[in-house]
Amino acid sequence: MTSRTRNPILQRWLAPALLIVLLLASVGVAAWLYFTDYRADQQVDATARQAVLTAADDGAVALLSYSPATLDADFANAKDRLTGDFLSYYTQFTDEIVAPAAREKQVQTSAAVVRKAIIDIEPDRAEVLLFLNQTTTSKENPDGSYSASAVKAVLEKRDNTWLISAFDPV
Repeated sequence: MTSRTRNPILQRWLAPALLIVLLLASVGVAAWLYFTDYRADQQVDATARQAVLTAADDGAVALLSYSPATLDADFANAKDRLTGDFLSYYTQFTDEIVAPAAREKQVQTSAAVVRKAIIDIEPDRAEVLLFLNQTTTSKENPDGSYSASAVKAVLEKRDNTWLISAFDPV
């Protein structure tokens, strides 16, 4: 019987060398995935970012501003800026709660976005943080009340238009 003798230098360095090669390959693949596939925000240009901010701003103002004299038009304007389950919720909420109260108590609200920033953006979905000021007057409170709030709006791109699919206080 013959026994094979292995080169001790080769035997001692082979495992660590293979481990280093595998580690470098893993780092390379992870970096490539991060900078190409994972970075969805890099796939969106400045024009799209501005379109998202404008849609969030205009949508928030439309959602939170209405007057008894133009209630139906105000709600229709807001609904044109919504999509999905949030559109269904908003329709039911305004029909059953807001519209009757606004007509009966002559409630008028006016909202303005004072600051806005993109939280996250992808080619067909975005999250925007909005800081809002809102003034509300009514028959019972003609001097009005003022409130400030922060809202996270989720927008989805449908037929090349950014629409609000969620609108949650922060």
